[in-house]
Amino acid sequence: MNISEKMKQDWNQRAQHHARFWIATENYQTEDVFAQSGQDTAQALLIALQGLYQPSWKVLDIGCGIGRVLKPLASYFEALVGVDVSSAMIAQSKTWLSEYPHVTTLETSGVDLQEFGDKSFDLVYSYVTFQHMARPVFEQYLREINRVLNPQGYLVLQLPIGPYHDVPTEDTIGIRSYPLKEIVQKLHNNGLAFCHDPQVTVTSTDIHQPFDHRFHIIKKIHAIKPSMSVEWVPLKHPQHPSPLDIALYETYAEDCVKSGHSQEGIRTLRSLVNQYPQHLEGWLHLAAVLLENDQVQQAITTMQELTALHPRYQEGQAVLQQLLAKRQQTTTASQEEQEQFTCGITDRAFN
Repeated sequence: MNISEKMKQDWNQRAQHHARFWIATENYQTEDVFAQSGQDTAQALLIALQGLYQPSWKVLDIGCGIGRVLKPLASYFEALVGVDVSSAMIAQSKTWLSEYPHVTTLETSGVDLQEFGDKSFDLVYSYVTFQHMARPVFEQYLREINRVLNPQGYLVLQLPIGPYHDVPTEDTIGIRSYPLKEIVQKLHNNGLAFCHDPQVTVTSTDIHQPFDHRFHIIKKIHAIKPSMSVEWVPLKHPQHPSPLDIALYETYAEDCVKSGHSQEGIRTLRSLVNQYPQHLEGWLHLAAVLLENDQVQQAITTMQELTALHPRYQEGQAVLQQLLAKRQQTTTASQEEQEQFTCGITDRAFN
């Protein structure tokens, strides 16, 4: 499995789970909330362009998801194209954008723009997409953007700029942050440059803290030689667990439980442990939610699966024994209640 295949696998799974959540984790609860977040991002993009854009421009959205930002931009441009590595995202975008025939979306490899010819677009933009890409994939995109961008066109991108932060190549959702010197060099190497010196703030590398979501305006300085086809080598650890992926699955599950949708939370936690069976706390979390919903036998089965996979995990063994004891107590209590009920019926029958 190479990085393109890994991105497709992971983002298809996320899209099939709950596309809106994985696109806008703070603004997914309803379609209206989600749509408003897209409107806010679109306005931020237009403000960043400072009136430089024209309605006649052809626009490309890299990492479009289901079209969250494409929809509000549809009234500003004559032709828009969105691309995404996930076929599931693109399938859902057809419904989300059904009222806009001048907006097209398509699945791509996630590592290039080979579907488009040279100088095809006046504006290329991307929001909360490049930060999730491995550095070599991002740099390949810069080369491709140079190729498909008109000489007078612009690239508008969001990318955390601050202290260096990276995650393993296999991590398709972990966030990368770029020091200013690094991003300036990458742009220069690919015939691009900031239109203005970016305002840089120190951003946290804590996965629970937001990164900088501001847009930066970039122009094409000169064309570069077409790059040769890149062969992406197989990943050494394709199933490497992503801390952010795990944290977000658990966040969504907790939101479901708190809002009274416990079964959806249980389904999400089950998906999490199936994907990351080594995430021991996820199993305990799943068992706890099952127990809270009076699904004692399902909780026991879950802990039996955990202890079979990780027989040396002492806490798992302890929780399993506690659950078995609880079931025994419940069974004994039920038997006593049944005997009392039966005696009551017998007494009434003979009196």
